[in-house]
Amino acid sequence: MVTLTQQEVERRLNTVPCAICKQSSFAIDERFMGADGDWRGICKKCFYTFPVYTDMEFYLRTQPDIPFRLKEISCTACNHRGVNLDLRATLSVRDAYYFVTCQGCQRQFVERSSLEAFE
Repeated sequence: MVTLTQQEVERRLNTVPCAICKQSSFAIDERFMGADGDWRGICKKCFYTFPVYTDMEFYLRTQPDIPFRLKEISCTACNHRGVNLDLRATLSVRDAYYFVTCQGCQRQFVERSSLEAFE
């Protein structure tokens, strides 16, 4: 299991836009950093809050479709198929993101989730 620091999670969150103001400046609200991996992200510009999940081991065990989806994701750098899920964030009911690492070249990138967004 990958254990991410608060700073690493904040750095990776800064690669996606806020659902409200479209800026990319986030922090983790330390008051809501649960030991179970359920954290709360906050936009530094408009103060919008959203859930951030860091316990991917539990998530992968309880969501049977996700491992199959991760095997199909291609790396944006080397085109290798297959990634490891590091964390996920649900910025709104239409914007859920997987923060992944390529199994081939170890590049970290963001994949928009089509499985968690509700239309």
